[in-house]
Amino acid sequence: MIDLPSRDPQLQVKSAERVRDLGEVFTPPGTVEAMLDLLPSEMWQPHPSPTFLEPACGDGNFLVAILDRKLKRIAEQYQEGALPAGNSPHSAQFHALEALASIYGVDISIENVIGGTPGHEVGARHRMLAHLRRWHAATAGRLTDASPFHVAAGWIVERNILIGNMLAAGADSTPSCRDDPPLVEYVWDPTTLSVTLYTTTLGAVIDTSQAETAEVMSLFGAPEPRLAWTGRALGISIAPIEAPAALTTHLRNRNGVL
Repeated sequence: MIDLPSRDPQLQVKSAERVRDLGEVFTPPGTVEAMLDLLPSEMWQPHPSPTFLEPACGDGNFLVAILDRKLKRIAEQYQEGALPAGNSPHSAQFHALEALASIYGVDISIENVIGGTPGHEVGARHRMLAHLRRWHAATAGRLTDASPFHVAAGWIVERNILIGNMLAAGADSTPSCRDDPPLVEYVWDPTTLSVTLYTTTLGAVIDTSQAETAEVMSLFGAPEPRLAWTGRALGISIAPIEAPAALTTHLRNRNGVL
């Protein structure tokens, strides 16, 4: 089982207030692993890396566990000389970034996503980056904060792990703006170690998914993703796509104090 260092791994509830206000109960690591064991092994392949979305990601138990399985498969194929991108350290980095970018998460709590407050020191973004760094140290050597790989990884998590409400309406019955969060879609080319980025919205992704499964055909499909940038995977941080701001706030108690 992977190490989840931000809090007691057996702690399912941070506080009664957060359960009341956010409906927040964390999934224990053992349960996370048991659920992921039910998925077919091809879900962890390096390329193309299957996409995951966790709509209530908390501080990242599922996100980190999914990344861990993807990275383990990359390390195995790297040692075997079987990665689609080749056998160099840059090839392993390419597939690690592809794995990271295939994982999306949304949570209503800025503390869960960002961390940095008492009792919530480490958020989901930090945990993903910390796990990636530990993997890289064991697989291809230690990183510095200024290394292109680490900078690229930070760029990805800021755009893939979002603060927002995935319910259609908030606690006061007003629309939650669930469809508004901007998303980046990634198309990875292992032959050139490059990536092409498209921008879309969560609402467009939901509409497309519903159209594919609906029994009645819609005359008006979701907008197509917009081409935003193409370049080397390790240079992704220069892509002109702003990180989204938090698209929700939540009340911490009945008096409206955040």
